[in-house]
Amino acid sequence: MQGEVVGVNTQILAGDGTRTNAGVGFAVPANIIRKVVPALITDGAYTWPWLGVRGGTVSTTIARANDLGEITGAYIAEVMPNGPAAKAGLRGADREVEVDGLAVPVGGDVVKAVDGQAIVSFDDLLEYVAIRSEVGQTLKLSIIIDGRERTVAITLAARPAPEEVST
Repeated sequence: MQGEVVGVNTQILAGDGTRTNAGVGFAVPANIIRKVVPALITDGAYTWPWLGVRGGTVSTTIARANDLGEITGAYIAEVMPNGPAAKAGLRGADREVEVDGLAVPVGGDVVKAVDGQAIVSFDDLLEYVAIRSEVGQTLKLSIIIDGRERTVAITLAARPAPEEVST
């Protein structure tokens, strides 16, 4: 409505596999374009910042299984060995329990805020690291560890190639 670019179209998925301009369109958000394209022009590559975690949004089931008081935040299910999160002492889930017939991860930390900004979902954490941060930047994460809130400083690294990340 204000004449601003919000995304750049990249491809169209036609439902029937034909080469038409009808179907579902995919776009790269403009805030990513503004960050990545200048580096591509000057350096020929862009290096993404990396926290070194896998996880999901705290759900009702995860909150129940982990005795969390709130159903909000980014749940850390896995911490990549030798990554920034591992070096800062973050912990992923160490076991699973069954809740209503579902296997639910237990024992992982929960990220509640980054640099004072609330983290409601895992997507919020991903967006903060990918869009608002740089390689080498130190972030202050407010996390829940063993039921207590702590602040942990984590210096982001360059995201390794997929074959370099052990799971």
